[in-house]
Amino acid sequence: MVVIETHWVGAQSKTYFTAVARELLAQQLKVSQEIVVTTSSSRLALDIVNQPAAVARTLAYHSGPGRLALQEAARLIRAAPRIVIVGMGASLNASIAALENALCTHGKDALAVEAGELLHYRRGLYQDATFVVVSRSGESVEIERWLAANAGRMPVIGVTNVPHSTLARAATVTLDLHSPPDGSVAIQSYVATLVSLNLLAMAAFNRLDNALREVEALLPAFAHLVASQGQENWDSFLIPPGPLYVLGRGPSLGSALQGALLFGEVAKVPAVGMAVASFRHGPIEVVDAQFKALVLAPIGATQALNIGLAADIARFGGSVRIIGPPATDQAGIAWIPTPTCSDTLAPLFEVVPLQTASLRLAELCGVALDKFRYTPQVARDEATMKL
Repeated sequence: MVVIETHWVGAQSKTYFTAVARELLAQQLKVSQEIVVTTSSSRLALDIVNQPAAVARTLAYHSGPGRLALQEAARLIRAAPRIVIVGMGASLNASIAALENALCTHGKDALAVEAGELLHYRRGLYQDATFVVVSRSGESVEIERWLAANAGRMPVIGVTNVPHSTLARAATVTLDLHSPPDGSVAIQSYVATLVSLNLLAMAAFNRLDNALREVEALLPAFAHLVASQGQENWDSFLIPPGPLYVLGRGPSLGSALQGALLFGEVAKVPAVGMAVASFRHGPIEVVDAQFKALVLAPIGATQALNIGLAADIARFGGSVRIIGPPATDQAGIAWIPTPTCSDTLAPLFEVVPLQTASLRLAELCGVALDKFRYTPQVARDEATMKL
């Protein structure tokens, strides 16, 4: 049995819980002893199971004490001619999934840049921009060094789960993710980042209340998706291991990159995250009987194109599964269904089966969970890995 941890829910947090979030948490507490989600007793498995409560907590915080910071950050975005979004790893992937595309779709000039590239190759650029710097710890070495070089010259919206971190202290305004801490890999904090950045984007276009209601309405479906993930369903797809690609477009490109990161961090298996269109332009040549692909196909302008690629991969002899709300024409492909929602919020759902698959592959390969082999929890050195 898996027990949902709730030690982080304090009196102040409960004050700001909306009715749906409060009811969701109550339901989880009531059935927590009855839900069997995984045979794993790892902290990683618990972090996956606890995501609905973590999202409810983050949403409640931004509905209450975090609302003023969201509104101030949104004001900075509206006033800026350009937005540069900065992060590393999971933080960057969440930024692509939840903020960059949302801002661009609404006509805002926005660009996501990896922090190391910004620090060493683009430091003197974007002088007219407001920066959104995203870091779970707020202490990643590249971000710390870029903040020191910026020295307050350009406005910074800091998004972090550590309110007294270097990033939080240096930022013009700080958005607290208000997520429970993860054991190792970004799981709860990842979905909290997705929600926080989605709310920030919508607040920038004066749609914060609508966005809060939209996410709140999806919480029960999110909880059901997490609880219904069966790890054993992945065995026939994952074994034997072979070349693995995770493919997506638009907001789901961030999910594809996060999926590849999860397979690397959790299962220690190399995987490639790539845009669907880019895969067609050459890399599709790697498809053979050992090839595996997860194609993300949320509802939206390119769902049919993504399904078409999945059908081609299957036709060329590869194994493929589609993650997304089932379409009318499923092209004879195996689907991992997710709830129907806008493509802007699809990353919140499609990351869950990617987490489950990476956890299952780690178990099948006998990989030790809940610890990194080489990397520390927070990278503080650019030159070497200190074990």
